[in-house]
Amino acid sequence: YPLRLTEILATLPGTYFVTRQSVHTPAAVRKAKKAIKQAFENQKLKKGLSFVEIVSNCNSNWKMEPVAANQWLVENMLPFYPLGDIKVDGKIVEK
Repeated sequence: YPLRLTEILATLPGTYFVTRQSVHTPAAVRKAKKAIKQAFENQKLKKGLSFVEIVSNCNSNWKMEPVAANQWLVENMLPFYPLGDIKVDGKIVEK
């Protein structure tokens, strides 16, 4: 079974910023870049562990055209791996 490592890591003491982002749309890429930048800033300031999970497709392994692979990701992966911040400033984010 797939592991939801992001949710597991968010429960550990010492984690400061935990998020899951994707790269299947231009807007999602911008959010992912912002999250990665935030993680590096947190590390630089020694605030605690930052973890950024990136959900992505693999059209060649999935043997799909890129548009179909993105649609499959949205329909099948994102319901199981919801996007967004899970822990910010050392506090679990309520959904």
